[in-house]
Amino acid sequence: MALWFKIPLLILLGLILLSLVEAMIFLSRDDGRRDRTRMVRALTVRIALSLVLFAILMGGYFLGVVGPHGR
Repeated sequence: MALWFKIPLLILLGLILLSLVEAMIFLSRDDGRRDRTRMVRALTVRIALSLVLFAILMGGYFLGVVGPHGR
């Protein structure tokens, strides 16, 4: 896999993890006093980023940039 393809993937993975940690922080700090829209928003961002990552990986596979091991 080419380096120009790996860097955006690693950035997306980092953003996904950051969003997950952010949701965990909102879950622990909100204590049920407030609406949990911040946590839901952070998890929605994580899902959207995961779908973008999946689409990029599928596009890379169909363009021949990404392939199975042993090729």
